[in-house]
Formats: sequence, structure tokens, C-alpha cells
Amino acid sequence: MLYISDEEIAEILTMREAIDAVEKAFGEYARGSAMMPPRSTMMIDKHNGSVSLMPSYLEETNALATKIISIYPDNPRKGLPTTVAWIVVNDPETGMLDAMLDGTYLTAMRTGAVSGVAARYLAPKDSRVAAVIGCGAQGKTQAWAISEVLGLEEMRVFDLSEEGMNGFAEEMGPKLGLDMVKAGSGAEAVKDADVVLTATTSRNPVVRREGLGGRVPRGGRGGVFPRHRGLGTRGIPGGEGGGGRHEGLLGQGGG
Repeated sequence: MLYISDEEIAEILTMREAIDAVEKAFGEYARGSAMMPPRSTMMIDKHNGSVSLMPSYLEETNALATKIISIYPDNPRKGLPTTVAWIVVNDPETGMLDAMLDGTYLTAMRTGAVSGVAARYLAPKDSRVAAVIGCGAQGKTQAWAISEVLGLEEMRVFDLSEEGMNGFAEEMGPKLGLDMVKAGSGAEAVKDADVVLTATTSRNPVVRREGLGGRVPRGGRGGVFPRHRGLGTRGIPGGEGGGGRHEGLLGQGGG
């Protein structure tokens, strides 16, 4: 059995490849050749955590895999990541186990790539300023993805953790070749921005419709539970974004 670590995946997978792969998978889903049942989640209330199973099969690509992901919001206090994932790859013809992959880095890349696909088709072509709310791992990959498909010049960032915001700016500014502006609030970050991304598990909206411009595409990576809301309810209608199945968004997704 092949095992591929997060570090090995980071060495070989580019964001452009991730965006193209996600777009291809979306195409299969639209054509009806993908099977992706809603995630099955077990809540571990005693420890404020959850474990989810997410199987999928792409008939045209002939790929079968299941992601196992745990989300424990209290982990950072123990020096551990909030989200950890593994991916089990099976032979579609026999069901035999082909490979085991660390899925934590790949999850962040895939989530970012969804925003990249959305920005590729829905963002104004002359977008120059992006706002990112939430400076964790998935905020970084979303920022990376949209910078791959848009000619951005400036990125405004906001996070409740000043340390996280500073780290984001120091790492992603040179990596993306963009001017990083650390905002004092979510409202300040999104003002006059061309594209807005949220990557939080906040239970209260951090971006509201009245703070957004008329043409601004919004990409909301909320938590996996309805109580997690990065976008206010009025910020969703009329906004462009992509990457969630209708039943999954209604039953499990945050904003």
C-alpha cells in the first residue's frame, strides 16, 4: 500500500493543478457521473469534537476515495491542529486499498481550489483588491487560489487573532507578490474590495450585505455545521460562489 504524507503532497501539488482538478470534478458532478453522498458526521460532544466520513466516486476519472476528517476546535490550546484528515483510496474495480494519504494539507488545498474555480468564472476580470476574513490554513489557500486566477494587487486581511493576521501577512505577501493590508475589522477589510473570502468557524456573521459593494463575489468557507456563519443571511442572495452541493449546504453547511 502506498502512503503519501502531507509534506510529500506539498512538494508535488501546485495550486493551479488543484484548481484544474476541482473544476474537472465539478464537471463530472454536473454531468451526473460523480457519486458523492452527504457527509456522515459523528459528534463527540464530551470533547467538543466531530469525526466525519466523506466518500466519493468519479466514474469518468475512475477514482474512488473516502476522506476521514476530525474537527476539534479546542485542539490549538493543546498544541494540536483544529482539523486533521486522512484519505483512503480504493481500486474502483475491486475495492482493494490502493493508498493512504494525509489529508490535512490536501483538504486546505481543495477548499482553496474551490474558491479559485469560482473566481475564475465569476469574479470581475479587472479585480485588483481582495479581502480575506480568517487567516488560518484554509484562508491562506483561498488567498493563494484566487491570486492564481486574478490579477490582484492588494489583499486585505482580518482575523480575531492579531498573531494569526501578522503571520498570514508575513507568509503570504512574499509568496503571492501582493501588498498585504491588515484591517482592524471585517467591515474595514471588505470595504470597496472586488472579491471577498471568509474562512472562519464563527457563529456570528463577520461580513454583512450592507458592507459589500454591488458587484462583489463572495466566497464563504464556513464551518461544516449550520451554526457556523461567516456571511450574514442578507450577504448570500445575489452573491456568486461555488463548490457546495444544494442538499449539503442546506443540511450541514455554515455560511
